[in-house]
This record gives sequence, C-alpha cells and structure tokens, in this order.
Amino acid sequence: MIQRTSLNEWLSYLESMHPTEIDLGLDRIKQVAVHLHLDSIAKQVITVAGTNGKGTSCAFLEAYSQRLKKRVGLYTSPHLIRFNERVRINGQEASDQELISAFERVEEARGEVSLTYFEFTTLAAFVLFKDADLDVALLEIGLGGRLDAVNIIDPDLALVTSISVDHEAWLGSDIETIGREKAGIYRSETPAVYGAEGGPLSVAEYATSIGARFYQAGTDYQVVPSADEWCWANKSSELLNGASLTHIKFPAFSVQNVATCICGLASLGWPLDTQDVNWAIEHAVIRGRMETFNHQGVSGWLDVAHNPDAAKYLARQLQSKVNSDHRTVAIFGSMADKDIEGVIEELKASFDAWLCINLPLDRALSSEALAQIVDKKGLSAQHFTDFESAFAEFKSSYDLHTDKLVVLGSFFTVAEAILYYER
Repeated sequence: MIQRTSLNEWLSYLESMHPTEIDLGLDRIKQVAVHLHLDSIAKQVITVAGTNGKGTSCAFLEAYSQRLKKRVGLYTSPHLIRFNERVRINGQEASDQELISAFERVEEARGEVSLTYFEFTTLAAFVLFKDADLDVALLEIGLGGRLDAVNIIDPDLALVTSISVDHEAWLGSDIETIGREKAGIYRSETPAVYGAEGGPLSVAEYATSIGARFYQAGTDYQVVPSADEWCWANKSSELLNGASLTHIKFPAFSVQNVATCICGLASLGWPLDTQDVNWAIEHAVIRGRMETFNHQGVSGWLDVAHNPDAAKYLARQLQSKVNSDHRTVAIFGSMADKDIEGVIEELKASFDAWLCINLPLDRALSSEALAQIVDKKGLSAQHFTDFESAFAEFKSSYDLHTDKLVVLGSFFTVAEAILYYER
C-alpha cells in the first residue's frame, strides 16, 4: 500500500479512485464492510434522511445525547471548511491522524473493490465509531436513503425530516418516487418517523408494508406554538404514555425538526424532560443555518438554502428578523443542477438586490448565468468573479449601520464566506 502521510493526500486519492462521483448502490460497500466487521457500530443507531432538516436534526440529537451523558458519534456531510467536521465523537472532530488510520484500514480491507469518495469515507467513519464504544451513532444520509452508503447499517430509529423534489437525476422526478427512496432507511418492527404532515403517500405505504412502527407529524404528534415558546403535543398513547412536553424554547432552526427528534427518542424510550430539551436546543452545534456574522462592519446571516423548500424557510426567518425599512442584499452562488428559479421565486420578496458569485467547482453555475436568471424575475442582479469582490460591493454601496447581507445558495457559497471572514 502506498504511504500517504497527510489527510489532504488521502482525500485527493479518494477523489480519483472511482470513475464517477456518485454511484448509488450497496453491493460494493457491503463487501468491504464485511471485511471490516462493521455489523455493529454502536449500542444504538439513529439514521436521519430528508431533503431539508437533516443537519439540524442531527445537531439536536447530538446535543441531547451529550446532555444524557451518552457516548455519541455523529457522521454528517458535506463539510463546510474541514473534512474532519464530518466525523465527531463526543462533540470533538476526528483528528487527521485518526482519519488517516481509518482510511488505511479501509484501503487494506477493500482489496480490488472500487469505492466512491463517499463510500470510502463512510466506512472510515464507521471504523472510528466502532472503536469508540459508542452508546449512540447518529448517521446523516448523504443522498436519498435506500441506496445511500450509510444505509448498510440497520438503525434502531429512522427519521425522515422532509421530502421535496431534489436530486432528480438520482432519486426520480416525482415526489412519490423520491419519498419511496428516502423511506428506504426504515426497517421492520423498528421506529420510523416522518416529520411532515401529508404526502407523499409512498412514505407511509412503505413503512406499513415492511411492518415498521410508523409515526407521522400531525397524526401522532404536533407542535403547538404560543407567544414565546411551544409545546410538543403527543397524540399517540405509545409515545411518552400520552404525556406532552411544554415550555420549549423556539430554536434558531426548525421547530418541526426538533419535534420529529422528540418523537423518535420517545419511541426508543429515552427519558425526555423539558429542561433537557431546552438545553440541547441551546447547545446544538450547527453552522450555516441562519448563522449570524459581523465582519468589517457588515452584519447578516449565512444560510445553506439551496432548494425551494429551504429558501421558503429562510424567507420566513428573514421576515421576522429584518426591519422592513432597511435593505437586505443576497450574495448568491449555486450548483447548476439545483432548482435555481425555484429558490429565487421563494426569496424574491426578501432581497433588494442579488450579488451573484462564481464558485470554484465545475458543478457550479457561473455568476453571469445566475444573474441572468435573477434578471428574468425582474429583480436587481450583478455578477462578480468571487465572494470577496461581491462583499466589497456591498461595503461600498450600502449603509453598514442598517442594511443586512445574507450569504446563501449552497454549502460551498457559505464556505467561501467563512474562509474569507476567518482568514
């Protein structure tokens, strides 16, 4: 085996190993998992899928696990700045050396089996989790559910946060097909939660067909808001013996995601207490979701909204946070395969101007093409070569005391902002 001494060397190697970036299917990764003896990676496993809300749900579950003094591992993707962000054990990112050691073990075990970057790194995360003797492993699905590499592990609880049309090239072009793909993380006789009311019908149908213990928002639990707080109301006698949690603080991220997590934890019999829920909300670590910033006198938010549903949620958040007398400007960058028009449509009333930027990836749409799409909506758009030039335009053209900047469009857009602010 060729010696690779740095994490960057390994990641560069993994990027070139497989002929395609995405190659859905579990046969190859299962072969290697057998050699690594990854039949069990923690005492309990919770898998989270969904179009939006996976990251915030996992952050809450991690914080709640820590509150209960459980040894917890979190595997999530993509990362914003460092690959190490993807693997956390007890709140600490895996070190370069820990990841390199896990990569070496996967490389030795795979033999001639070709793995994608995501498959290889998923196995490495599972190796570290198994070594850590975890009470609970939290696994975020990367794409879809049924054929995602994470789905080789049978969960004790499976959560699907939300479903909308996204990644059509791999998951299907209609909501029912996509719903079936995401429901593929459910297991027979195991708690399976869907965090949205209504369809797609394929989610409940699949859960019923395999005999999962299925719970759905609106049917088995609901959010009851009040002035400054909300209550988790239980409609199923199977959950918390019919009890409810009250006086829960509104988190910066979606209340519905927290409610879905509570339903899942109740189905596992975890102790649930309002004080502990509020502690977890306050201590959940999640970057890039309505994350506030203040840099060189410019203040605003970073948000990874990159599809219409996420954009709709961002629009609601901005409506409650921004003074209507002040201007709000977007710095916007996006991948070419996203529903860009849908994102702009949801946010067209939120911004006075759009500063479109290039991103350093082949998959990204050029800033000029983005600006053209914004222009077609009858909105004000400019295009820039990079984030720094767009940021400079905001500083020179807007009132830094009153006007707000929002950076959005993808993980990569937010990452560009963070790299600029923290350099």
